[in-house]
Amino acid sequence: KNWIFFFFKQVMWRKNLKKITKKNKNPISFGHGVVKKFVKNIIGLSPLEKKIYENLNSGKDKKALKIAKKKIGDIKRSKKKRDSINNFLRAKSSS
Repeated sequence: KNWIFFFFKQVMWRKNLKKITKKNKNPISFGHGVVKKFVKNIIGLSPLEKKIYENLNSGKDKKALKIAKKKIGDIKRSKKKRDSINNFLRAKSSS
């Protein structure tokens, strides 16, 4: 049950590897989050975000998700990106 596989040219046993969990990942610090929001407000949307924004504006949610998936690579991250741009669209339309 302990499978051997190669990891950086060393033989490692599966039981010895530390599992990556949410606890091990560092969250974004408060200051870093503030800076990201500030830069986003000044610069605006990236070209990828503009494409997704246009598709969402015209009601093509699935097409927007496909574009994000192709560029980002991961379906979870692409859904998160689509939702964030959707929230941006709602906030813009309400104000």
